Amino acid sequence: MEDRFFNPYKGSEYDKGICGKKVLVLGASFYCPKKDCEFWAECTNPEKKDSSKFDEICPYYANVEGHLKLSDEPANAISYSIKTYRIFAELMYQFFTDEVKEQYKDYDEYVIWNRMAFTDYVQFFLPTTNTYPSYFSERDFDAFIQTLHELKPNVIIAWGKPVTAEIRDNPDHKDLFTDLEKLPETESYICHMKVPGIEHTITYVNCYHPSSRTYWHKCKESLSTYLREIFNN
Repeated sequence: MEDRFFNPYKGSEYDKGICGKKVLVLGASFYCPKKDCEFWAECTNPEKKDSSKFDEICPYYANVEGHLKLSDEPANAISYSIKTYRIFAELMYQFFTDEVKEQYKDYDEYVIWNRMAFTDYVQFFLPTTNTYPSYFSERDFDAFIQTLHELKPNVIIAWGKPVTAEIRDNPDHKDLFTDLEKLPETESYICHMKVPGIEHTITYVNCYHPSSRTYWHKCKESLSTYLREIFNN
């Protein structure tokens, strides 16, 4: 199986970015609740960690108009206006310049996502809503690096602690980060990456997952402050 299963969603104006910065949003994982599906046990098997066999034959996706593929899930989720993505879009709208806001006239979450890219870290569908460390594999990290080389973001915004624990806090990956010792200065929100093959430094932002009502609302103010500094520089 290939390293990357999920094709990143890339907004039509991703290269214009937000305040000129290309933003990659990194979610944790996709969860499949369809336990009555004949393929569910194998598709979400945390030992095999491979849903690719069912990419085009998932009965729930194949029956949707347009015959959706599992591997295009990031774009599918955004196009169906999932609540989590709406919540995050509302936060990011404040960083649009007045000129851009005037260009689009009315608030539209799809316009906001058009300026960003999105993918999830774990490269198979999970059997649970929570993302556990046992679900991770080196394949996920390799897929992440592949996506960085493809999209070359200036800013990564990673949702939730599990993914950041696997990327930023993993001793095997510490050589990619240039200033981990300074994390306390930004309440552990911000650090920077230098990825071989990418000329510029990438700002890595970790925040609580937007699906978490309690923690998301607690972090919004601090997160907004740090993001404002990033986009204003």
